[in-house]
Amino acid sequence: MFKFSKRTAAPAAPEFEHSVMSNAANSSQAANDIQRELIRVAFQDTVRATGVPPQWLDCAVRYIKTGKHEERVQIQIVMKQWSGHLLRYSLAFQNELMHCLDRYEPGVDHSQHEWLWRYAVDCESPFPGMPPPEMWTQKQNPVRADAPPPRPASPTTAHLAARLTEVPAAAVAPVAAAVRADKDFELRDIFSDLRSDTLHASGSTPLSASY
Repeated sequence: MFKFSKRTAAPAAPEFEHSVMSNAANSSQAANDIQRELIRVAFQDTVRATGVPPQWLDCAVRYIKTGKHEERVQIQIVMKQWSGHLLRYSLAFQNELMHCLDRYEPGVDHSQHEWLWRYAVDCESPFPGMPPPEMWTQKQNPVRADAPPPRPASPTTAHLAARLTEVPAAAVAPVAAAVRADKDFELRDIFSDLRSDTLHASGSTPLSASY
């Protein structure tokens, strides 16, 4: 029987392994450089679109290794000049920048990037020190003021309301008497020309007989 020896792969030359790793590193570095430049362009476009003064902010991109062949993109928005008004809209600015990157790279989930804000050493913040600890307790449990009592109605408004809803009896009596006087006058005026002989001639019953 013939015995065939098992063939084993020849070990790769150290020079070849070094060349492959070097090429992979160069390729990864080139991809990172392209992405870093793309992020900076998106940042400049967002600053221009939102109207933020360009000297207030800057952008830096870092790549943090999370494994042997994995890394995470870290986007740092640097505040070079202090602005409390800008800080109020910091999250809105960050979202605008993220939406801009989504338009440039539709296939990348930019929400998975690490986003952070940092401050330049010379940003000249007007709050160099922390306030007393009691201030945070007051902010956490604000004292709610009682609701103010309802305002009383003005005398003029109350007087007008009373006059609209209630008519005095003294004012009603003369009006009713005037109406009755007018009615009696109209009846007397109608029957003033009627005489008893006229009523008998017409065959009508005298008015007094009907009562």
